[in-house]
Amino acid sequence: MAEKKGSRAGQGTFAKLYDVHEQLSRRNTKPLGRPRKRVQRKPTTVHLTQSEIRSLSQLHLSVNEQLPINRSELVGIAIDALKLVLEENGGISAQESVVRNVETFRQWIYDFIKS
Repeated sequence: MAEKKGSRAGQGTFAKLYDVHEQLSRRNTKPLGRPRKRVQRKPTTVHLTQSEIRSLSQLHLSVNEQLPINRSELVGIAIDALKLVLEENGGISAQESVVRNVETFRQWIYDFIKS
């Protein structure tokens, strides 16, 4: 009986070794497909209207002719640019009397860019 208990305690060692071997072999394999970008982006859902989708597609096509870029990078650039516009103008708090909804905010940004 002591022999059976001893052999049962040793069971599963091959499975453990096999798992370790699998993990080590996976580390050495090269990933398939396109290499990852230097900046990793977190997937986020963005809800766009049809006109915004068309604008993003047109912008992507025109910029992509000059340099390889994807849509998420374009959105990131737009966010950074909007942040800079707000920082230069003192933020929305300085314009509280003018900006009360999204459409007036959009018009305020357009006016700032045109000037």
